[in-house]
Amino acid sequence: MDLPLCLKQKSNGWKRTILMLNLKLPKAMLVHLNNSEVSVRQDSGGLVSLTDLWKAMGSPSKKSPNDWQNREATEELIDTLCGILNTPKMGVLKSKRGRHDGGTWAHKNLALSYAKWLNPELHIAVNQAFLERLEEETNPELALTRGQERAVRGWQKQGKDDRWIEQRIKSVSQRKAFASTLGKHGVRREGFRNCTNATYMPLYGGTSEVVRHKKGLEKSENIRDHMNELELAAVNLSEKIAQHTIEHNNLWGNAECETACLSAARSVAKALKESGVRSQSSTQTILSKS
Repeated sequence: MDLPLCLKQKSNGWKRTILMLNLKLPKAMLVHLNNSEVSVRQDSGGLVSLTDLWKAMGSPSKKSPNDWQNREATEELIDTLCGILNTPKMGVLKSKRGRHDGGTWAHKNLALSYAKWLNPELHIAVNQAFLERLEEETNPELALTRGQERAVRGWQKQGKDDRWIEQRIKSVSQRKAFASTLGKHGVRREGFRNCTNATYMPLYGGTSEVVRHKKGLEKSENIRDHMNELELAAVNLSEKIAQHTIEHNNLWGNAECETACLSAARSVAKALKESGVRSQSSTQTILSKS
């Protein structure tokens, strides 16, 4: 039977190994392959997209997920895994139709087996990605470090320089602290969105939807990845002032915190205007479109 690396143990150790692999993967994990990064999706149930792995290798003929499933060794492996996990086949392997989540999805151990059959280098890369996730489960600081390193590589590929990247990293940290403060002070559900829009209004002349429109961004694109250094600094300062105001005055709830955000952003917008910063497209927008 063609067992993946994580199952090559004595039978009495299989269950422990599989339980170790029952970590929650992100919606998409990055697999490092041939000096590049491949994005592999994961569904809400934790199953990994075999279709993404197949496409990452150029969709080779006679190597599709369906071809792999028809192998006798694969059927034996699936039966063994189902027995260990005490779950029906649909719990470890399923096919879906759809524009965004279509394809073949499988348990992480099956994904390793498919990757090995598909390409030895891919197998090692996927196995390494899983091992890194296990390490990050026990060492969250490591996850933060790796996550930042991945983000930096992504920004560098977008052509961002070191100064912009430094400012963007600060903005990520500030945003997390800001969101944490909002949560501790009773902001719930749409309140987070409203506070963000209250920050954008004085600086951009509209909500996040307006900002997206002005910058020509799709809904899936991160607005702050398309801000320049000045924009990032202005938004960061607005959130920092609002955070201080909320904490110092012990404000509570969506309405009070939203008002604090609006007031903070207005003060930053006023300072920018007085310093000579002008919009390139609208007298009502302090920050430029770029």
